[in-house]
Amino acid sequence: MHSFTARHLTPWAPAIAAASAFVLYASFAILMWRIHYSPSWDLGIFTQMLSQYAQGNAPIVDIKGPGYNLWGDHFHPILILLTPLFWVFPSGLTLMLAQAALFAASVWPVVSLAFERLTVRGAWLLAFSYVLSWGLLNAVHSQFHEIAFGVPLLAFGLVWWIRGRRLSAVVAIGLLVFVKEDLGLTVAVFGLVVWLRDRSELRLALALIAWGVGWMVYAVMLFLPLFNPEGGYDYTENVSLAQTLTDGLTVKIGTVGFLALAAGAIGLRSPYMLLMLPTLAWRFAGTVEGYWDTSFHYSAVLMPIAAVSLIDGAGRAHRSLAPLVAAIAAAALLSQTKADLFWTSEGHAVDAGGAIEEASQYGSVATDVRLLAYLAPHARTYWYGSMEDAVPEAVVLRPDDVDSAIEPWAEERFDGDWETVYSSGGYDLVVPAG
Repeated sequence: MHSFTARHLTPWAPAIAAASAFVLYASFAILMWRIHYSPSWDLGIFTQMLSQYAQGNAPIVDIKGPGYNLWGDHFHPILILLTPLFWVFPSGLTLMLAQAALFAASVWPVVSLAFERLTVRGAWLLAFSYVLSWGLLNAVHSQFHEIAFGVPLLAFGLVWWIRGRRLSAVVAIGLLVFVKEDLGLTVAVFGLVVWLRDRSELRLALALIAWGVGWMVYAVMLFLPLFNPEGGYDYTENVSLAQTLTDGLTVKIGTVGFLALAAGAIGLRSPYMLLMLPTLAWRFAGTVEGYWDTSFHYSAVLMPIAAVSLIDGAGRAHRSLAPLVAAIAAAALLSQTKADLFWTSEGHAVDAGGAIEEASQYGSVATDVRLLAYLAPHARTYWYGSMEDAVPEAVVLRPDDVDSAIEPWAEERFDGDWETVYSSGGYDLVVPAG
């Protein structure tokens, strides 16, 4: 019976794994959306950006600050591809489901290669470890970021290169420069890896290095400063080389160790692991503690690198053992994810449906992190903590947000008299009196 099942399921394994991943990631996204849960303002920012793209406008994202052009924040032109989808379904949930689909798409090539190179048992274990990897689950929990495109591009690109589909691989890897400015260095390191594996590939390697570094320099030195309100690159101040070796050293070592386990340890002998270095370099040189650990979305692009490195590095003796190490680590490190939301969601739920419906009737609204993505497609939306001198037509907040009743807070913040026109689910909607 075991032999029959294995023989008949194996051809369908990539599809089964990818479909399972999509169901898991999409369910996680829908759950967070239904309970009005948000760990940051990022989903609101990207929803407002796509709302602008859908209207044919430049990405003016008032959530970052009144009149802020998001082209001055990060270099992610690839996100324009989501505009047609947003025309049909203008919602923050659309972005989360699109990310779930992109992450799930990355499962297909990784698992397909695993069944070519590993034992059947090892391939299923690797599928388990990849789908449930902390890097992808924490990125789903972070709701949406541009790296959603980077994950499948890396997965398909690396697998195509290993299979000898050179042009397809180079195109996929090369497109990373349009996902985020730092991924240009990842493209450059891929060029280095190509040369390390075959010294006759010098011209291709140099072309990849020039392409990656060139686009990164263009983005950071020219494009982003052109649209940035300060005329520079916002994230330079988040990097401090002097503190790199001392601050958060234990956390950083732990992250490296977890990545090694994701690669089944044996993946460390694959040169593809070098592709992790640019991402780890800027993260570990950063002064933001969230960059260093396993939280948020920062490790998502490292997961396909780890999985492909495991497959590439596993010799005959390790084709089952290395995936077992990765699978055990993935299961153990579920504690480093927010997967517990599946059974603790009620403790995080907020009844904000009525407040969203009422607030959507106004032309401009100031609100908290939870409601940004819900209101952005319907009104000019501000986060109350970054709106500077802007005065909205309405404010919808919870007293807990500002440690005050909302009416007096609005009167002090914006002057004049304000009155409450809606109150339910813990939210108060206030507007100028009269």
